[in-house]
Amino acid sequence: MGILNAFKVRMNTLAIVLIPVCIAIDWAGHAVASTLKLPLFLDSIGTVLGGLLAGPWVGGIAGLITNFISSGTVDPIAAPYSIISLAIGIAAGIGGYYGWHKTWPGRIALYVLIVLVASIGSTPLNINLYAGQSGVPLGDAVYASLVKSGWPTWLAAYIDEATGDIPDKLITVVVATLIYFGLPNRYRALFSVWRRQSGEPEPAPASSV
Repeated sequence: MGILNAFKVRMNTLAIVLIPVCIAIDWAGHAVASTLKLPLFLDSIGTVLGGLLAGPWVGGIAGLITNFISSGTVDPIAAPYSIISLAIGIAAGIGGYYGWHKTWPGRIALYVLIVLVASIGSTPLNINLYAGQSGVPLGDAVYASLVKSGWPTWLAAYIDEATGDIPDKLITVVVATLIYFGLPNRYRALFSVWRRQSGEPEPAPASSV
């Protein structure tokens, strides 16, 4: 079965309750970034945390709903990017399933995967909706310079998006991982149901850093 085991719906009550908590973390981070006009999004910390703790469905659902809530409150253009947040949650859930967040090479792999998901997924949306711009001032300046120099629009748009995603997702993965390991072992172990197949024994408490 391999990776398909990560996508089995094995949510317990605690995992369902975690979803609004992750949404609140995502929304608060994005509200801070928008209010302070930071060159960051900060809208995926809860999404990644949900994926690491409780699997791709919890992380993905939290990210998806957050964007619709943000669209009606702090960021009117967030709704079209809901699919990207869903994909980020799924990516984090895959990383959580394999325990990438528990080792340094795994954390780097998780970070790279999330950056690629966010930047590759967002680029076509940016091109179709906003002429290739991401809304991050530095990235948009790079985009304008590259297009003026004759670079293909799609490549300039990708570099624009990646310019914002590289630092943003670094903060996202670091903070989500710190929160994860800041939780008590017994609490983390309560979410391990999504990692087990039917008939398997209860897992040991999650290891610490």
